[in-house]
Amino acid sequence: MPNLNLSAVRGRRRFLQMLGTGAAALAVAASTGLSTPAMAAGSVTDSGTDLAGWTTVVGDGLYAAAGQAPVNDADITTEHRGTDSRLRSNILNRGIMAHNITYKPVVDASMMTLVHQASFSFQMPFVPSKAGGPRNAQTVEGGLFVWDGQNTRVDHGTAFQWVLNPWDANFGKIRVWTGNSWAAAGYLKPDTAWHQASFLVDPAGQRVELSIDGTQIAAPYSRTTKNGWGTEVAARLQAEAISLWPGATATWGPQQEVLVKDWTWTRQ
Repeated sequence: MPNLNLSAVRGRRRFLQMLGTGAAALAVAASTGLSTPAMAAGSVTDSGTDLAGWTTVVGDGLYAAAGQAPVNDADITTEHRGTDSRLRSNILNRGIMAHNITYKPVVDASMMTLVHQASFSFQMPFVPSKAGGPRNAQTVEGGLFVWDGQNTRVDHGTAFQWVLNPWDANFGKIRVWTGNSWAAAGYLKPDTAWHQASFLVDPAGQRVELSIDGTQIAAPYSRTTKNGWGTEVAARLQAEAISLWPGATATWGPQQEVLVKDWTWTRQ
């Protein structure tokens, strides 16, 4: 894979700037049926077969080749199919790298005091290949985070990245989010099998756990300082798909797809 033009590829994990004011956060809470007062004591579990009711936004792992319009909402979609959801990126096959983030938010003042345990299953419906074709991939990602709002303005949590660009020397590598970059942490052979990602985030105890298919992955407790985010306390479970980097002069690029199903999220 050629070196990316880093000035053209935006920084990671800033997508919740859409919640950059308290009013915006309240709008999201209202649209999802959530409330902002502190939750009652006890355990709350949300779950689903597909990701219906989640929010889909353009992330920041973006690139547009020369002459291509910037990546926008028309370049991504998430289809909820009952038995699973299909996250798609670069659906118009433009000369771009598009980033689909589909996430479930919970806006509540208690989120920093709770222990969060979550999981979902994911599958690549194809194996990325140098042979090319209408579908290929850059990464699949997933994470669980809690934004502490007006306290220290830090995003707490953990995430994995599965490198799926077949031209990348790290093809198949699993990386983990450290708070400011991705670090190598393991390997998962690219295939079309279903895999399960499991997360634990305990902001009060400053600990995380991350596993794929029951195998623990060494992941640090990440703390990411953000500017311009809102003052609300908000947690989110997210799945992500980034399409293949197309090249500096590309006028066409393949689509990326990943299937996600059977998610659960317990807060206690």
